[in-house]
Amino acid sequence: MRRISILISCIILLSGCAELQTQRPPEGNFVQVARIGTNTVDINNKVVVKALGKDFPAEISGVKPGDIIVSADGKTITTTMELLSLMDNKRVGDRVLLVIDRNGQQINFNIEPKMIKSAPTLLMIRKLLLYENNKVAIAIIVSEVKNSFPNVSMDWADSMRNNLQSRQESLLLSSFGPNQNFSLVDRSRLKQILDEFQFSQAGFVPDKLRAKIGEMTGATHIVDISFSRFQGRTPREKDDVLNARLIAIESGKVLAVDQITTH
Repeated sequence: MRRISILISCIILLSGCAELQTQRPPEGNFVQVARIGTNTVDINNKVVVKALGKDFPAEISGVKPGDIIVSADGKTITTTMELLSLMDNKRVGDRVLLVIDRNGQQINFNIEPKMIKSAPTLLMIRKLLLYENNKVAIAIIVSEVKNSFPNVSMDWADSMRNNLQSRQESLLLSSFGPNQNFSLVDRSRLKQILDEFQFSQAGFVPDKLRAKIGEMTGATHIVDISFSRFQGRTPREKDDVLNARLIAIESGKVLAVDQITTH
């Protein structure tokens, strides 16, 4: 809805790495969500369609950029959050009746949302931003990278770590970048703090480091990523396992976890 790229979740993060070659569909703890594919912006208590997801139901039904969403299922819509809340309650086979204002003319659209897979961490960030109206500043840490294959080059782990961090940054920025309450901690600033603590990337973020990151960068949350490569079903097949945890810096509580395996 708000940003179509959020729908793809961490599949993008994994498939974007040059070394990862998907032979079977990714497996994971994805959440099915209903979306019609409208990217909207709130202007003077009006929800204006800014862009449309290609081949999503809204585009197919004839909704156009510049349309104003007047109501959904008979409920007046004045904010994107109201529309998102309504869509979050949709299930397979449900429909949504949109009333659109296009240049002063009202048009009705009876649309069946598309069910797509999304990652728990992205849905939680969206909840913090849109439903709870919180400021969210994310520090991305790749805490562990492992490879069970023999004869791995010395720089493989560093290269994979950079790829994972870059892809996560791109995913979050494309999903939440326009939101004024969202920001990412500068990577170079974060590296200084990790170096200061002699962070060994041993698979977890210590409490003192978590608190220091919040104090020195203003981060509210950490996305902690671990990545492992294992032997697949055949000698040439690779199973790549990614875990991402969204951690609240103040409490240390894990708010959401992604668990994704790509073959």
